[in-house]
Amino acid sequence: MRRAARRCLEALETVLNLLSAVILFALMFYVTAEVAMRYLFNAPLPGHLEATQLFIAPAVFLALSWVQARRGHVGMDLLHERLAPRGRAAVDCLTLAIALVTFLTIAWFSWQSTLSAWEVGDITPTANLRTWWSKGAVPLGAALLCVRLLMQLVENVAPADELAVDED
Repeated sequence: MRRAARRCLEALETVLNLLSAVILFALMFYVTAEVAMRYLFNAPLPGHLEATQLFIAPAVFLALSWVQARRGHVGMDLLHERLAPRGRAAVDCLTLAIALVTFLTIAWFSWQSTLSAWEVGDITPTANLRTWWSKGAVPLGAALLCVRLLMQLVENVAPADELAVDED
């Protein structure tokens, strides 16, 4: 069961990470086109700043869980490396638990913000672009990160050799 859940999570993380990469590349080309239009043709793209801002949250939050799966987030390991294995495991569990609570809070409140944006039809002031889809990437990415953090916390508490008994 855990192996299937892990594979499902990894597949979803990969798809969302690829979507994040596509968004970043699209943003790169969009900003380049805007600069070219502005300075070469004196015809800036209308709403370019708002559109760019709306795509930043999905680009960041959709990739969070994928990066965490690879332990790729920035960490301070100055003291961590000097601890005994049990100390490292305890610190890892503590930091995973703190991150889990933090991102559960972010997921909850950003979900409320997304619902509010949907219900009131929130739009950007100049380009009149809907905002709910951009805001929705935050709770989606944060919730997926919470699932990843919870899996890592369980793996730290019950190492893989102990989990193998459950999976047989």
